[in-house]
Amino acid sequence: MLTRDSRHRPERAAAIEAVSRGLDLALSRDGADDIRSKGGRDLVTAADVAVEETVRSVLTAASGFPVIGEEGGGRAEPGTPYWLVDPICGTTNYAFGIPLFAVNVALVEDGEPVIGAVGDGSTGAILLAERGQGAFVATDGAWRPVAVNTESKLVVLEGWPRTGVERAGAARWAMDALRANRWDVRSFGTTLTLAHLAAGRVAACIFFAAPALHVAAGVALAREAGATVTDRSGLPWTVDSGSLIAAAEPELHRDLCEMVRETPVIPSSRHGHGSRVPRLVEGPPRR
Repeated sequence: MLTRDSRHRPERAAAIEAVSRGLDLALSRDGADDIRSKGGRDLVTAADVAVEETVRSVLTAASGFPVIGEEGGGRAEPGTPYWLVDPICGTTNYAFGIPLFAVNVALVEDGEPVIGAVGDGSTGAILLAERGQGAFVATDGAWRPVAVNTESKLVVLEGWPRTGVERAGAARWAMDALRANRWDVRSFGTTLTLAHLAAGRVAACIFFAAPALHVAAGVALAREAGATVTDRSGLPWTVDSGSLIAAAEPELHRDLCEMVRETPVIPSSRHGHGSRVPRLVEGPPRR
């Protein structure tokens, strides 16, 4: 049961309120059919913009911390906590009526997500994690704890590079995983995958590219639910990491890291997306 006491940060309530309001707006589908391209297959809807504006207003009013959003950008000064907001993660799914998307909010301090809240577009549930306090899901207002499930055999591949040798490397790794026939392999096109890991639905997630703005909220959930979460080199994930491997079992996590490292043209572990103190975010590639 989720309770309020002195151990919990006051920003937690703001994250819940922001995601709840953002998810309600997204589920209304107001603006979902107003679709435009930001370049190539990178789509945005009027709903993305409206959800971010709603979430941003709640977080700003409640905490005063800077907000960096997928659509509206933002700035954060060194040493200042800041919010990362991905208003609809899985825009392509959402735009075409596939209910696999998430409303993501994370509070970041010292390169780590300390609060993560995710609105699940497929169920209407809200998932919440606070560092050191566990992970929870709320359906119809009732909170219950969630944990990873070591029985699942689903491994989900996300964060596909757009072009070039990095995309070829990711495709090669996916083909090797299918040939190995050790897991059921899926790709959902959204960081909602990390919430599924936290809730015990999938065994592991691999993000070949993992900008912090997209994955930070899910990382907080997965960690607090008991998952091992690192970059592809096996180093602890931070907002500087450019890739992500998360698994319910340490042994599975080790196996996946070894397989990924054997594919040399998969994106490097660290790159410029989602830097520790973002000066200005104009929106990394969407799905």
